[in-house]
Amino acid sequence: MARAVSPLWGGLLTTLALCLAAPLSLDLGPVPITLQSLIVCLAGALAGGAGVIGVLGWLLLAALGLPVLSGMKGGLLAMGGFSAGFIVALPLAARLAMRWQTGWNWRQTLVLMLAAHALLLALGGAFITLRGGDVAALAVLLPGAGVKAVVATFVLGVVGRRGKRAN
Repeated sequence: MARAVSPLWGGLLTTLALCLAAPLSLDLGPVPITLQSLIVCLAGALAGGAGVIGVLGWLLLAALGLPVLSGMKGGLLAMGGFSAGFIVALPLAARLAMRWQTGWNWRQTLVLMLAAHALLLALGGAFITLRGGDVAALAVLLPGAGVKAVVATFVLGVVGRRGKRAN
């Protein structure tokens, strides 16, 4: 299926958007609330494999120590701790979001976006539990995950309508 964004631009724009979102976070629980999951879901849906590559490129920049993670952090130590499960899950969520098709109705799209966010929460929660944290503290992330899934559904609905008009 043709994607809304070319492969080169899809990867670069994904990495850029994730880097620009780094200072935008709320520390309300064991992990910060960020825009990264929204960006990752849209990247997978709109740019396909290039979006996944863009997520991996962003993670490489973070591993090299650039301050591109939430709160302007970088380095392997910043990628560990309670956030490690979410970091591992981000490219997987982008890959899951690649299943989106321009002809889908809003319900199908919303289910996929909720599933991608559920994947993030499940792996994130698993790592928090493995590290001895309180997984119940993730409840603070649930409303934001729902809102981001709805926003992604709206954006993809607009893109899908434009795609239908172009055909």
